[in-house]
Amino acid sequence: MPKLERKIEIESTPEKIYKIVIDGLNTPKWNPIVTAIITIEDEKIQLETDIGGITIINTETDENKSVTWHMDKSDMNSMGYILTPKQESTEVKIWTEFDNKKLLKLYKKESDSVLTGLKNYVDFIEKGGNPDLYKKWEVLTTP
Repeated sequence: MPKLERKIEIESTPEKIYKIVIDGLNTPKWNPIVTAIITIEDEKIQLETDIGGITIINTETDENKSVTWHMDKSDMNSMGYILTPKQESTEVKIWTEFDNKKLLKLYKKESDSVLTGLKNYVDFIEKGGNPDLYKKWEVLTTP
């Protein structure tokens, strides 16, 4: 099974970044590929994304260090984040496991987009921005 890993450094603490990535309800606010989140039941969540629907059936967390989501009936089998503290920043690694090797290029592009969206959102908050006023498309588009 192919596994893709991408990473970025973000000037913030693992604790702050962890709170953002596990807060599913706010994910559409900062994540450029997620358009909506629908709670199906208990731990089952449906993500509406630019690349199709993704059903999360299980979540594993290691507080402030990592989160893993397992999918059902999706092109992805699982995905997650690993947070590694650096001196004044955090290395954020996103990874995805999937079966269809033809999706590698798409997943690279989308993973980079998600990491950029996360970095922009964290930077906005770190600079004192109000999360309720954050507009992901204004930050992701350049004039």
